[in-house]
Amino acid sequence: MQKQFFISKIFPDCIDKALEDIGFFKGYISKAKDKYNFLLVKIHYLNCAQANTIKQLALSLGADAAVHKGVISSEVEKTHLIIGATNAQLAKLVDKLKLQPFGLKKLSQELYDYLNSSIKPLKVRKTEFDWAKKTYIMGILNATPDSFSDGGKFDNIDTALDQVNKMLEYNVDIIDIGGESTRPYSKEVLLDEELQRVIPIIKEIRKINKDIPISIDTRHSIVAKEAILNGADIINDVSGFDWDEKMLDVALEQQAPVVIMHSLSSPETMQVSPEYPQNVVNCICGYLHEKTQKLINAGVKKENIIIDPGVGFGKTLEHNIEIVKRTQEFVSLGFPLLIGISRKSIISSIIDLPIIDREDANIALNSYAASNGANIIRVHDVEKHYKAFAVLDRIIKK
Repeated sequence: MQKQFFISKIFPDCIDKALEDIGFFKGYISKAKDKYNFLLVKIHYLNCAQANTIKQLALSLGADAAVHKGVISSEVEKTHLIIGATNAQLAKLVDKLKLQPFGLKKLSQELYDYLNSSIKPLKVRKTEFDWAKKTYIMGILNATPDSFSDGGKFDNIDTALDQVNKMLEYNVDIIDIGGESTRPYSKEVLLDEELQRVIPIIKEIRKINKDIPISIDTRHSIVAKEAILNGADIINDVSGFDWDEKMLDVALEQQAPVVIMHSLSSPETMQVSPEYPQNVVNCICGYLHEKTQKLINAGVKKENIIIDPGVGFGKTLEHNIEIVKRTQEFVSLGFPLLIGISRKSIISSIIDLPIIDREDANIALNSYAASNGANIIRVHDVEKHYKAFAVLDRIIKK
């Protein structure tokens, strides 16, 4: 029977194999695939002259570009621009921009750097975090009496170490220890109390395991410093270094990797009618870009910075859904991306489940985020995620 034609879609990640399958010349695949790999690139805050120039150059290359409707008549001062092009077309655009006025030569270099950049691995103790190889699991250890999911379960040495051993059994990559609940409407904890909750646990973990990376989940520079001096490695600050101005000094002094998270305000007020002046993803991307550049300019190594869009921290359900759907846009900022969804209300707002029964839904959301480029998944149940991601990473990672 003669076969009939049919149509299917090929995705960029599979273009090498797809070209080989049709009998394309193998020796030319590595060079040719850029002609078939289509990208959408957004350039922020251009003036009208810049935007018009880029749009016309893109059109001349067979690509396309979208700008604000008021650009052609200069009715707006600034515009964002979205280019749709193949890798090969973008490379030609970079070359053409070098010859243009309006500061576009500088943009040409920035676009070249962006298209050719990769995220460097991060070495913490004996672990090398190679972001292309696997999705890393951060296990949550709340040494608090009032955290929304597990408050009071691990606030003494014995129960905390039992939980740590369970995490280690399933190859947890980072243990994240916190002594202050940052659930919505929670109040700040006194420094002495926070220190008493986390430092003894960190010391005990280091007695049984010298190698596991530990992050300290805190807004307070004194807690961060004491934690690092006693065996922690990474500073995970939900305020994005906004709460305590001395946190940056500690990060620089200790040369510690940092997690910069976006939060609309403090936990006490962040869920009081959260609003954003523009799309939530644009706002968060702008915040994270500004914050990471500030840290780099202050002396923090780029490879020591991890970003987190802060699901649930000053966001409505629709905000949180938008964040997860557009995970790739946070990845495109050029830093390892941490996603913390574990057992949060984004799940119960979609399907009415008690906190303890949210893991299946949690794995679904985390799998989507990882499939779209998230590098670290922060979770309560390490065992279930270890099993899920052992399979998922075989599909999505190189």
